[in-house]
Amino acid sequence: MKFVLIFGDAAVGKMTVGQELTKITDLRLFHNHMTIDPVRDIFGDPRRWDILEIRLQRSITGNRLNHKPSWRDREKSENYLKNHGFRCISNDGEIPYANYIKIDNSNLAPDIVAKMIKEKFSL
Repeated sequence: MKFVLIFGDAAVGKMTVGQELTKITDLRLFHNHMTIDPVRDIFGDPRRWDILEIRLQRSITGNRLNHKPSWRDREKSENYLKNHGFRCISNDGEIPYANYIKIDNSNLAPDIVAKMIKEKFSL
């Protein structure tokens, strides 16, 4: 069984890349909001994140809103983003394993990133 863990800061495209990866491999997708949204009202969300313009843009994409119900209230989600912060850069050397790839997808389409992952890990 193959397992790929995609991690990164909020709204960097993890779910969207995962969706593209499922199209070109036999992997299935289990994204964080499948568990976060049902329990957010009970446990809250104490994380603090720095705001980025790209984060605001991505928070209102149709794909994100379709799959992440808690972000559909655009005013509430934008206010949340403006009043909280998130770390937007992974530090070099943070993950010391060989079976790891760090990808800056700021200017890459999700299908390109998925192909990079597929090739790197021979999926």
